[in-house]
Amino acid sequence: MDWEPINSWTSTLYTIIYALEVARADGFSKKEELHSAILSGANWVEPVCTFASPLMAEKFGNSKVKFRRDPSFHFKANAQNAVKMLLQDLVVIFDEMMTQALVELSFTAGDHPQSKVEKLYTVVDQEFEWARDACLEMIAVRNVLCHAGGKWNERSIAIIKGFVVPPPRPGERLQIGTPMLFRYRKAVRTFLNEVKKSVPTS
Repeated sequence: MDWEPINSWTSTLYTIIYALEVARADGFSKKEELHSAILSGANWVEPVCTFASPLMAEKFGNSKVKFRRDPSFHFKANAQNAVKMLLQDLVVIFDEMMTQALVELSFTAGDHPQSKVEKLYTVVDQEFEWARDACLEMIAVRNVLCHAGGKWNERSIAIIKGFVVPPPRPGERLQIGTPMLFRYRKAVRTFLNEVKKSVPTS
């Protein structure tokens, strides 16, 4: 099982937290330098695109960019968006790693991540039921934030109602903070490490 995606995600998590906190603590005093920062960022990843995208013909960096919303005043909303993006990426990585584990175990499961969790849990000791539940919760939370406008619906509630007591109500607003990313990461690592014990060694 390739752990590099999780390790890379963790490094990105730390970097974003550090950058946001440094900027917040400094009151975004250098926010007028946004445009130059964007231009510098253009050189972070080379090549910029590895295929013949027609968009490469579009000019970049010619128009001066500035914050349209005060980043200090809107910090909470920006932080929530960062959490949402990081969570979404973690679920994608988790799903891909589960797919890899299913292949290595010669298992089949449904296309949805929760189906893969339930199938892989058949080789995990019941002691780690908490990790399974946390992974299912993470998937439900991702679904609510990314596909349901941030409000709980019956479909996502159904995923967690067996272990979240009391369960959220339909239409209830969902919010999670940075600490939940660390908790979900722990659950993902624990669950996959337990699954790995059943993967045949070559």
